[in-house]
Amino acid sequence: MLAAAIVVLLGIGIAEILYLNQDATATVSADRPVVTGELSHRAAVDAAATSAVDILSTSYEDYDEQVEQATSKMTDSFAEEYRATAEGIKDRFVAGKTKLQFETVGQSVVQASPEQVQALLFLNQYVEKVVDGQPRTDYAQYRALVTVVRTDHGWLVSDIETQ
Repeated sequence: MLAAAIVVLLGIGIAEILYLNQDATATVSADRPVVTGELSHRAAVDAAATSAVDILSTSYEDYDEQVEQATSKMTDSFAEEYRATAEGIKDRFVAGKTKLQFETVGQSVVQASPEQVQALLFLNQYVEKVVDGQPRTDYAQYRALVTVVRTDHGWLVSDIETQ
């Protein structure tokens, strides 16, 4: 009886492992937007959330250094776009003594293949800046669709769309 129970439990364990690491050759479609195992896309969504917070959180105090750190979490093409945007707002950002801090308050997978994952993040944004010589603090909530791609260096951000 004990041997039969062990065999059944072992069978359930193997089935669960196979389920969590589903066939990597499946194609993403509207009917099946997630074609990876649970463990795979959860790791990618976690990487997207961590990277997005690191990319979006910045301070006037070490702006250039933070831009460089942020781009290390991106694909080359997205990093190029990001640097151009960062350079375009730098003077205003530094003059306003702006500090941005983001926090992920929710995350989920939208679409997932073995090579690319889109994650929906719910973010809180805290802003400190100086306006007309007076310190000001603001708070906002955002949704972000973050796309990460698998590379030799792990999951890198290839796009961030905020709403």
